[in-house]
Amino acid sequence: MIVHTVLLDLDPAKPAEIDAALNGLRSLASLPGVVSLTAGADVSPENLADGFTHAAVAVFESTAARDAYLPAPEHLAVVRQLQACMRRVIVVDVEA
Repeated sequence: MIVHTVLLDLDPAKPAEIDAALNGLRSLASLPGVVSLTAGADVSPENLADGFTHAAVAVFESTAARDAYLPAPEHLAVVRQLQACMRRVIVVDVEA
């Protein structure tokens, strides 16, 4: 399995865009090969997010499933939604 972690710094001055983007992210859980997908605002009390305000974590059944997801039209549409309110992003994938 592949764990795909996306850290997002979203502009708080754009709450409607953030809500739309998070809803879009959550809808990607239904794509083939996605085992689970969680997206939301940082709620950690540790204050270690370095300005990143939101995260999404997707678990894929395989590398091939992740590789098929990345260029999927549904995923690319959500990327465009995120770009409307995103200031920074970090993406890290690890094998589970």
